[in-house]
Amino acid sequence: MSTAHRPTWDPAQAKDVKGGSRQFSVRDMAMHTKLKFRQVGQTSVAEVKQRDLRAELAAAELEAKNKKRKAEGLPPLAVEGAPAADEEANKRRKLLQESLNLDKDDDDEDEGSRAAEDKGKGKDKDADDSDSDSDSDDDDDDDETAELLRELEKIKRERAEEKARIEREQSASDAASREAEIATGNPLLNLAAALGQQVPTGVNTTVPGTFAVKKRWDDDLIFKNQAVSTKDKPAHFVNDLLRTEFHKKFMAKFIKVSSLSQFCVLN
Repeated sequence: MSTAHRPTWDPAQAKDVKGGSRQFSVRDMAMHTKLKFRQVGQTSVAEVKQRDLRAELAAAELEAKNKKRKAEGLPPLAVEGAPAADEEANKRRKLLQESLNLDKDDDDEDEGSRAAEDKGKGKDKDADDSDSDSDSDDDDDDDETAELLRELEKIKRERAEEKARIEREQSASDAASREAEIATGNPLLNLAAALGQQVPTGVNTTVPGTFAVKKRWDDDLIFKNQAVSTKDKPAHFVNDLLRTEFHKKFMAKFIKVSSLSQFCVLN
């Protein structure tokens, strides 16, 4: 016997759950519990401050331009700003050397004077040597640059000549094809082609020849033009249906009128 119809005798009451198991979803759990900082090589603030972004951008642009020029067959561009940096470093090095020499002169005047003279001579000699070296380097660079420019001009000239030759050949072929089309396209000038005849090689097609018409491939068919019927009498319009050509043919085909005015129906 079911007791579903009876009210709850003892109503359910909430109870404290002590030591029960609980179930959590993975997405509800805490995943990142520690604060992470940028490591070395991960573009931290200090590294970004030390970097010269303008120089990096200029280097990247120069590299992209050199790639395009290499694909076009041109020599790469020179690095701008590198010689100036080298000159500034050399000047700074010379100033430091001179300051060290002055300090030594202040410590010992006698020995310093002789040393200064010797060093002055040596410095002048070194300066002369460095100047001569720099001049020779500049001359070598100028020679290499001039050689590269001459090679570049030669390549440009060869490409221009090749392009002009190709254009001349193309224009000549276009003119020849146009003349051939004009000579053979007009049926009044090319009678053989207009009549469907085979033109032999070396024969002038503009000269009038035979007017024999070439037969078609379907001229010898058995059932050709079977539907064409020649009419002996011209068709006339008659307003009376009993005197039309169709009525006359129908009466002659299916009904014959005898002399005794008797109709005979033919099967």
